[in-house]
Amino acid sequence: MTYRVIIGATAQAEIDQFAIYAADYSDEFAREQFSRLNQILSVSLAESPNMWGHFYVTGAPYRAYLFRVGRRTQFWIVYTVDETAKAISILRFWNASYG
Repeated sequence: MTYRVIIGATAQAEIDQFAIYAADYSDEFAREQFSRLNQILSVSLAESPNMWGHFYVTGAPYRAYLFRVGRRTQFWIVYTVDETAKAISILRFWNASYG
């Protein structure tokens, strides 16, 4: 069963900043990255949200998926899973280079 994906305000603001970052390279690069991000959110996480482990910084109940952009740039997609509502809440799209 596919889970509903809810993107929180903080995560959306961080995704918007990523859009600016990606567009600075090129429109084609930005399209490619957002296509990948959409695939991850709508397929990988929505279909199997418990596949990825708990976020190493916080532990349960937060889970995380590492979204890689090139060799050096990475973002943690931090989320929670609500089994009752069959929903995942994306809380952060956290630039991993910020520590």
